Amino acid sequence: MNGETNGRTPMHQIKRLLTRTAVFVAIAFPALADSLVLYSPQGEDNVHWIAEQAKAAGHDVQFLRAPGGELFDRLVAEKNNPQADVVLGMVDSSMALLKKDGLFQPYAPVWAADLPAQYKDKEGIVHKFWSTPIVIAYDADKLAAEQAPKSWLDLTKGEFKGKYVIGNTAWQTTRVYLAGIMARFLDDKGEVTQAGWDFLGGFYANAIVVEDADARKEAYKSGGAIINLNWFGGVIKDAKELGMPVKVIDTEGGTPVISEGVAIMAGTDQLDQAKAFVDWFGSADVMAAYAQKFGQVPVLPAALAKSPPEVQANAGLVKAQPIDWDAIAPKLDGWLQRVELEIR
Repeated sequence: MNGETNGRTPMHQIKRLLTRTAVFVAIAFPALADSLVLYSPQGEDNVHWIAEQAKAAGHDVQFLRAPGGELFDRLVAEKNNPQADVVLGMVDSSMALLKKDGLFQPYAPVWAADLPAQYKDKEGIVHKFWSTPIVIAYDADKLAAEQAPKSWLDLTKGEFKGKYVIGNTAWQTTRVYLAGIMARFLDDKGEVTQAGWDFLGGFYANAIVVEDADARKEAYKSGGAIINLNWFGGVIKDAKELGMPVKVIDTEGGTPVISEGVAIMAGTDQLDQAKAFVDWFGSADVMAAYAQKFGQVPVLPAALAKSPPEVQANAGLVKAQPIDWDAIAPKLDGWLQRVELEIR
């Protein structure tokens, strides 16, 4: 790639564009002009591991790592002058919106045929590679199994008042479980019914509602909150930090799941390299190695079969709730705004 001939911004200008939270990951590669540029919100350790493995496999890549919301805004702003070749690791709703806006192009990687239907879209554009459930867990010392909620819809019952925490709607976890709840109350036009809004009113009224992480942690430390609505890794982290022995509930109606996807940018001038990288990255061997390193659950069956026993066990903890993110993603911000204005 050449910044003067392919429409891309030269590297020194890209660096000036990066905000304080964006991190450009360079691991002893040649000039960026010859590299595949990947945008990803993955953690720093994760990105370094992927980059090192990619280099060993012969893929010349550079990562721009930043929070998901920042990357989303950057990708939209760069639509007419794309700087990325591949987007890796953004969640369902973001990938659905970027796809809808025409930023991606179709490509079915070699591993796509064996991918369960819920982890790929109908157009063959976005393919998911690992997932994290957003679960209901409870303090097993303070709540008996027979007293625990069986469904997300049970949480409005009187016995659970003040026992669970709802976080800020800007938090990804909160957004996902609210989307999962609203997905249960859609009419034939795909809009939330009045019954759904009524349920959300009761859901908030029954909860401890917090705006920041400190307030959330205090709700559990004080002993009032004993039910944890959180991503699975967050539940395990809370259990360790708070000394809370937890049990995860396989809820009736399913558990909302965050799935992270990969897609090739429509404006890439390195299509062959991008396809080769996606083929490599989502393969069973690479995903199993990632699971071994980080404990993440791969969604490709062959990768899961090669993963450590504890990862395989975690994959079977809950049943995934079917959610049509292509239909929900364009409406989610509007729904959450109504939650903020009328319900919180």
